[in-house]
Amino acid sequence: MRSPIRRVFDVVAVFVVAIYLAPIYWIGLTSIKPTTDINSRVPVWSFEPTMEHYVEAFTRFEFGKALVNSSVIVLSATFITMVLALFSAYALARMKMRGADTLSLLILSLRFMPGVVIAMPYYLMYQRIGLVDTHIGMIIIYVAYGLPFAVWLMRGFLRDFPAELEEAARLDGLGWLAIIRRIILPLSGPGIAVTAIFTFVFNWNEFLFALYITQSAAVTLPIQISKMIDVYTVLWGTISGAVVMQLVPMVVVVFLLQRHMIRGLALGAVK
Repeated sequence: MRSPIRRVFDVVAVFVVAIYLAPIYWIGLTSIKPTTDINSRVPVWSFEPTMEHYVEAFTRFEFGKALVNSSVIVLSATFITMVLALFSAYALARMKMRGADTLSLLILSLRFMPGVVIAMPYYLMYQRIGLVDTHIGMIIIYVAYGLPFAVWLMRGFLRDFPAELEEAARLDGLGWLAIIRRIILPLSGPGIAVTAIFTFVFNWNEFLFALYITQSAAVTLPIQISKMIDVYTVLWGTISGAVVMQLVPMVVVVFLLQRHMIRGLALGAVK
């Protein structure tokens, strides 16, 4: 039998979840509404579902091209960031020197800088070396901007990893690279999953750098969605359909890694 206080907390939790899910529900509803019902002064709840907005997103606004660009750029940047973050975090976690904690905070402080401060310098530099509107240019930016946070987060997980296992492995003749591959990787799944999810979501939704660097060949989903708003009209149905399709990959990634993510958050590495 649940206590009255527990019931109150359950009701509050359901209310908070409903508030967060309401915009997503409304966007999904709008994405399948006819245009006349979307522009109606009174909300229309009963209507004939249509897929015209999804078709328009792919045909008129080249949503498929932006989806491929975002997938290539974000997946590549996330993979490279995770590899570099794992090696860097392992070195910082096992570094026996004064100021290791301060050094990790200094690395994280690189992320404190507002993106708008470095967006224009990136554009001017890329313009000179020919990386404007290229996939490799966007990947470099996402890796550079996301790596400090990933290193700091991974270091928090690896610091709690028992060093005795590594010492036993060294006695068996394993080098540090083999230790990372055979011991650290299999046992650090939750920490890697949490870091990968955060990195992926940050990159997938990033807008500022893509606005400065991309034009047409490497344009990403957030930029392509913003093109559905012009001076005279706002294509609410098409925008809603595009947003729904943008949310699907993130939901899939979180769903596939949720078991590891919950374990990782429970370890207390995210403070």
